[in-house]
Amino acid sequence: MRIEPDLDRAGLLELLRGRYLLDATRLTFVPYGIDSWSYVAACRDGSQVFVKLSRHAIPTPSDVPLLVALAARQVAVPCPVADREGGFLNAVDGYEVLVLEYLEGRSLEAETAWPDDLYAQVAETVAAVHASTNAVRHLVERRERYDLPFLPRFAGTLTAIEDRAGLPVGDDRTIATLREMVHPRAQALRMAIARLEALRDRARVRDPGQVLCHTDIWGSNLLRSEDGTLHLLDWNGALLGPPEHDLFMFAGTEFFPAARFGWFLDRYEAAFRRVHLDAETFGYYFYRRTLEDLAWFIDAIAERRMEAMGPDAMLQIIDGNLAELPRLEGRISQVSRVLAKARRPSA
Repeated sequence: MRIEPDLDRAGLLELLRGRYLLDATRLTFVPYGIDSWSYVAACRDGSQVFVKLSRHAIPTPSDVPLLVALAARQVAVPCPVADREGGFLNAVDGYEVLVLEYLEGRSLEAETAWPDDLYAQVAETVAAVHASTNAVRHLVERRERYDLPFLPRFAGTLTAIEDRAGLPVGDDRTIATLREMVHPRAQALRMAIARLEALRDRARVRDPGQVLCHTDIWGSNLLRSEDGTLHLLDWNGALLGPPEHDLFMFAGTEFFPAARFGWFLDRYEAAFRRVHLDAETFGYYFYRRTLEDLAWFIDAIAERRMEAMGPDAMLQIIDGNLAELPRLEGRISQVSRVLAKARRPSA
């Protein structure tokens, strides 16, 4: 669970009133997310807006026009709310502020069994995003470069964990637990890093074409309204990249079952078009997602950066991702079998 930031709530309410002309009276913190903080602001007239805060300028200038363009194409996304001067980004207390329309519905984060109609709707949503590429390409600044900027820092943290003098424990129970979890797996983590780099090199050579990718489609970023509309939230990571960047989430991650991957692809291609996919590119994203998450949380604990999430929750995420590593090669093999079936000719 996300921890509420040390924020001047009165200052945020005043920003909403002064800059956005919203008669906001109450803020409710939403304890979800990894790299941002969110509130629902209630207004005196009964309306609500969603307020997103970030420390590192996460919403780049291209993201807001992209959301507007996608909404115009009937892709179900939250629309940004303009301030009194027609702008979208403001700041308070050192946080960048983006205000979005409030969408009534329920997140799919806690879903454990996905009925066929919902699973098919997700496939159609991914297809709609990819199909919008030509119309919005000029609005997307980021491209998939297959960079791995987190690796050098992570490698240094692993070295410190292996060297008892490099990461003093003292009486810090969280640091001691982290070392107990990671130290026996340090060599396996280094092998996984080497495998990721090899998969990266192959993906760079292959890269046949790019589509608009959301890059983080899972239950927390999917909201289903009362009328059944499925909204895709949190476009911070949007870029142009291979379709595998979005599709890998449905090929056997902890969020979606591997056994239904072929079924999902059928619905995705029926709504989009036939695409040529590569199992090792899926593997690149399997490894990158797992290792990047591990790096973020392990580095944060090692550097005592635990203001955003409680240490127990962070250790639980690390434990889950460590358990994922031995399964990744099997998932690549499973994807390869699905893609090799005669019903999936190359595009």
